[in-house]
Amino acid sequence: MPLWLPVRKYEKWTDSAARGWQTRGVRGYGQYCPVAKAAEVLGERWTLLIVRDLITGAHRFTDLQRGLPGISRTLLSQRLRRLQHDGLLEQRVGTSGRAEYWLTELGNDLEPAVMALGEWATRGYGRDPIRAELDSDVLMLWMERQARRDSFPHDRLVVRFEFSGSRVPRSWLVVEEQVPSVCHDDPGFEVDLTVTADLRELYLVFSGRLALSAAMRKGTIALDGAPAQRRGFSRWFGLSPFAPVARETLAS
Repeated sequence: MPLWLPVRKYEKWTDSAARGWQTRGVRGYGQYCPVAKAAEVLGERWTLLIVRDLITGAHRFTDLQRGLPGISRTLLSQRLRRLQHDGLLEQRVGTSGRAEYWLTELGNDLEPAVMALGEWATRGYGRDPIRAELDSDVLMLWMERQARRDSFPHDRLVVRFEFSGSRVPRSWLVVEEQVPSVCHDDPGFEVDLTVTADLRELYLVFSGRLALSAAMRKGTIALDGAPAQRRGFSRWFGLSPFAPVARETLAS
C-alpha cells in the first residue's frame, strides 16, 4: 500500500459515521458503491477540470487558475486541499522554489477514466463552440500543453497570434530550448511567425472538427513568415487529445 494512502481509507468509505471522508458541503450518497465514492471525490464543481489540467501538464497555481476562468483563488485553494486530503494530489517544490501540484499514483490512475469521459462526450455531445465558450487565453494554454515539442527548432522561436473575434486581440508563444511559454504582453523578441486566425476557427482546428489545411484555404487562418517557419507550424501545432474521436464522429 502506498505510504501516502490513509490506512483506514476503505473503512472510512464504508462507515456512514465517518463524516470527514465525505466531500465537504456535499451530502454522501450512503451507498456501498465505487461509482458513488467516485462521485463524492470528484463531483464538486471544478474538481474534475482541475484533475484534467493536472493530467495535461499544469502544475503551478497560476497555470491552473488561468486555465479555469471563473474560479476564484479561494475556491481553487479549497479544491486543491481537498484533492490532497483525498490522496489524489501532492505538493512539491518546483525548480523555481515555488509550490507545484502533482497527481499521486492514485490521481494518475484517473487519466484513462478522464480521457474516456472526454471521448464519450465528444461522441455523444460534440458540437461547434458557441461564442461564450471562446477564450483565447484558455486556447493558448491548451495549445502550449499539446504542442509537439520535439518538432520545435532548437533556436528560439517567437510566434505571434493575431485573433479576430476575441476580447484579447493577440498573444505570443515563445519557445526556448523546445519549451513553449505563452505571453500576453510583447516579449520584445523578433517575431518569426505570425498566425492570423479567427478564434472560433482555431478552436475548430484544435478540437479536430476542421482541418488546418481547410481553414487556410478558407482564409480564416493565415501564416506570415519564412517558408521554413510556415511549414514547421503544422508539425508542432498539436491538437486536442480528443481530436481523433471528433474526426471519427464527423466522418461517420
